[in-house]
Amino acid sequence: MLYAASLVTVTLILTVLGVSALGQTAGELPVLALVIPALWLLPQSGVAGWLLLCGLGAYGAMLPEQPLALSISLFMMLPILMICISAKGCWQLGALMISIALSMNVGLMALQGEGKLEGSISATLIQIIAIGVIWYAARCWRPVAGNTWWPLLAVLPLWIGGMGAAALVGLCVTGLIAALQSLVKMKHQDWIPRLACVLPAIGFTTLVVLPQFSVENPILVSWLLVLGGGLLGESLLDDPEEEDE
Repeated sequence: MLYAASLVTVTLILTVLGVSALGQTAGELPVLALVIPALWLLPQSGVAGWLLLCGLGAYGAMLPEQPLALSISLFMMLPILMICISAKGCWQLGALMISIALSMNVGLMALQGEGKLEGSISATLIQIIAIGVIWYAARCWRPVAGNTWWPLLAVLPLWIGGMGAAALVGLCVTGLIAALQSLVKMKHQDWIPRLACVLPAIGFTTLVVLPQFSVENPILVSWLLVLGGGLLGESLLDDPEEEDE
């Protein structure tokens, strides 16, 4: 149990480091930095690895077109999707969660269309679809018996080319996947749904707290409402019979 707690702590630290490094790139993140983690998984991960590769690549390709805070905030779709497919839930709860997330995202895209918020509607849509693909890949993915570490050598060209922050992002994402895989192998997969809720919130909070980053009010309000919807959904998933006991 102590080792599992250590892995959870590592995921939190890697999330903060990865988002901080991503902020230093000002969104100019080479696709290679996000492809490295998928290549690390590809040899034995099958279709799920290719889906992860496509999802990370599409998401990273849109980063220069978007405010960083908006790109990070969209990962709050992960806990919403987790709630929607939970065995404890029902279709009404799923519909409520999806409507909350979609209404907030549509509001942000409307502001982009009016020129009141940086970025473009198409880039936001692509990132939302990419996150959906990443989520589906994570659901289909099974622990790999042994990972090959040669893809991490792709970090060297980034480092030599003066893109140390981008290299750090690639390493943090790879480390995050490795830590989550270790939790599953140790039969502590019950931590995964919790981390799917906590890590996106930690990542966005990092942008809000650190003074070198700025978060526009519409993005902050949208994120808070989606977070509130996710917390409401989590509370509604509680089994009344368990509470009575």
